[in-house]
Amino acid sequence: MRITISNNEFYELQKILAQNDMSLYNRINEEFQKSIQSKTKKKIKATQKANKAKKDKSKKAVLNAVNILRLENKNITVYSVAKMAEISYNTAKKYKDFILAQ
Repeated sequence: MRITISNNEFYELQKILAQNDMSLYNRINEEFQKSIQSKTKKKIKATQKANKAKKDKSKKAVLNAVNILRLENKNITVYSVAKMAEISYNTAKKYKDFILAQ
């Protein structure tokens, strides 16, 4: 399991660890430094580009599914659009306002 904590929470945990066990403090600090170094501008930009492409693909699939359902004169619901577009229900739910407006 992975949790997200703020920098302040991280530093407070470090203080507690330093008081009890210096080796554990050092190990966690090393992992934290590695995670900071892995976030380069190039990686961040690539991730943003990939996320945008994925959103665009999903939106296009939703639009096509809505049009097909309209042509077939079927009910247009979030579930039917998700099934027709072959995307997850949760992804289709992100476009709920668009789907129900049709």
